[in-house]
Order: sequence, then C-alpha cells, then structure tokens
Amino acid sequence: MTIPTLCTLFATALSIAYARTVSLSNVRLPMDNRGLPLITGEASIIFSSGAFWFYFNNWGGCRGVDCCPSPHGCASCCFAEGWAPDPCVYTANHSVLVYSSSDFQEFIFEGVALSLESRLPGIEFRPQVVFNGSDYLMWYEDRWSSGGSNPGYALASSRSPAGPFSTISNSIVLGGKGRVGDYDIFVDIPSGRGYHVRTGLSIQPLDSTLSKPEGGAVDVPNLGVEGPAMLKRNGIYYLLVGEGCCACRGGSNVVVYTAPNPLGPWIHRGDVGSNSSGHVFDPHSPWNYATRAQQTKVVEVPDGAGGTQYLWVGNQWVTSQSPGNPRNNDLLFFTVLNFKEDGNLSQIAWADTVTITLPDITHN
Repeated sequence: MTIPTLCTLFATALSIAYARTVSLSNVRLPMDNRGLPLITGEASIIFSSGAFWFYFNNWGGCRGVDCCPSPHGCASCCFAEGWAPDPCVYTANHSVLVYSSSDFQEFIFEGVALSLESRLPGIEFRPQVVFNGSDYLMWYEDRWSSGGSNPGYALASSRSPAGPFSTISNSIVLGGKGRVGDYDIFVDIPSGRGYHVRTGLSIQPLDSTLSKPEGGAVDVPNLGVEGPAMLKRNGIYYLLVGEGCCACRGGSNVVVYTAPNPLGPWIHRGDVGSNSSGHVFDPHSPWNYATRAQQTKVVEVPDGAGGTQYLWVGNQWVTSQSPGNPRNNDLLFFTVLNFKEDGNLSQIAWADTVTITLPDITHN
C-alpha cells in the first residue's frame, strides 16, 4: 500500500498557491464553534478530507492533581499512591471526542468518536488514529481487566474520520520488551508501512492494514521514558520521548533518538526539552522543562510553499482556566521543531504563542 505525502494530499485538496500565517496560543485554549473551550487530553491529529482532525481522550471533569508538593515530586502518581487520593482520575468514564479544523483557528466539534458503549468497560487512554486507505483505525489503551490492566491494545474502526468508531479487537499483543502504556502509531510515507512505538521502548512493525503486528519488534531500552512520538525528515527518523510524567504539573523533557531506518540502529542525541535558562532541576518544581507540558503528538503541517513544519503538541496538565479545574480543559502547548545542519533538533523554548504557516485556502 502506498500512501501519498501529506503535502501532496493538501495540494490536491486545496490547490495550494499561497500561504498565510496563524498564531497558536499556549496560554489560552482555542474555542470551538459552540463557543466552548476545547475538551483536551491525550491527542491524536491527522489530516483527511481537507481538514485536520483532533482526537482528544476526555478524562471527564476530574480536577487536576498537583503532585509537586508530594514526597516524590511533580512527576509522581501521587493521587494514586495515597498522598492526594482522588477516585475521580483513574475511572472508566473516558470517551474520545473529535474536532475538525482547516486552519488551527476555527474548531468544529464533531461529537463523540469513541463512546463508552463502543468499548469494554475500563480505563481508556491514548487514542491514535490512522487511515489505511479504506478505513480509519483508532488504536487505544483500555485497562478492562479486573486487575486494571490489559496485555495488549484495543482497536476500533470507522469509515469516516468523524466516527463513530466501533471496537473490532480488545487486546492486540505486540512483540518487544516494552510495557503496555503510552505509544504512537507512525506511518512511513510513501511506503505506507506502519510502526507501533510504545513505552519501554519497543518498535513493532504493522501489517499493510495497520491493524496487527507483522514481523519482529526492536527494543530501544529506556524504561524511564514514555509518551513516544516518531517522525521522518530528510531521510532521518526521529524518536522523541520524555521522562515519566503521570499527568503531572510542569510536564516532561524531550529526549531525542535518530536512526536511518524505523527499526534502527537508534542513536541517543540528547535532551532538547529541559529548562535551559539556568534553572536547577528540582523534583518539586513545575519549571524544570521548557514546554511545561508532556508530549502527546508531533504532526506534519504543510507550510504552503511545498515544505513541511513539524508541530509539537503537548499537554500542560493541571493548568485549567475554568472554575473547578476540570482536567479536560487543561492547556495545550504548541511549538514548531527546528533542526540544526547536522540533523539534530534545536533546544525547545517556552513561548506564549507560536506562529505557523498554512496554505491559504482562499486562493484556489
């Protein structure tokens, strides 16, 4: 299966000849067509049918729990370890919502993509949506067993990017030594070969339908990181991960690996996400990392001039703007990744807003 590049898809759909710039805020949530702030959470973002589709895991109205004052600091799972007991966080009420946007400015609420009725009862995390040429597939983690675990990942399918998605498999077991947890689905353009990259780190090739494992997995041992994202630029593959962060205030760092092939060999290139302004690391400080966010997705965005921007998206946990501090209104963080001449990433810095260039769809 061959999947055309995102730039080709965008050019075909919109007849690109012009470009415009838009600003994305890291201090305010976008509003949707109903006048409501986006429901945010762990995210997947794809381009299809002339729009970007944002899938957010809806944690519900649980308050954000600030673990920074706890004995183990910001990144700990303090609300599950008894320091700040909160029965509202790890619950079985998570659904996946979907928005569409052609310009990252106007967001159309498309409804519930994956409902509670469309999966087994359990704690659902990390939706990742891909298109295999005929169906939209949503991988997700669902801890449905009585012990709150699952040996594999669940998979749902839809004919439309808006859904609704219906679960077709409840536990796809993958190879490798990594643990079931945060993950990314990377599709290598133009071959269409897919890879499931999970915490640990393990990289599992997928079959041509992007729905099941095929072939052996490769491990990049680093059990202390999670939230991986993979991308490809100029023939170099990048694997970005962060230190463990349990929906934590202050977020995590961005550790970089590069390789000439999705299966390696992977070389550690360093950390580009720690606070480089002279701050001394303190496990109880929310200012250790430049983005104050935990990585959730890297998405390719055409720039309107035949090039590609790599938009890094993170969750700024425990930053809700709304009364009652609901976790599903926590802020996002956007930044465009910059690359050095040697191919490595440049240091990421905080910014209240980031500017991206988009095709101007008013000129067709």
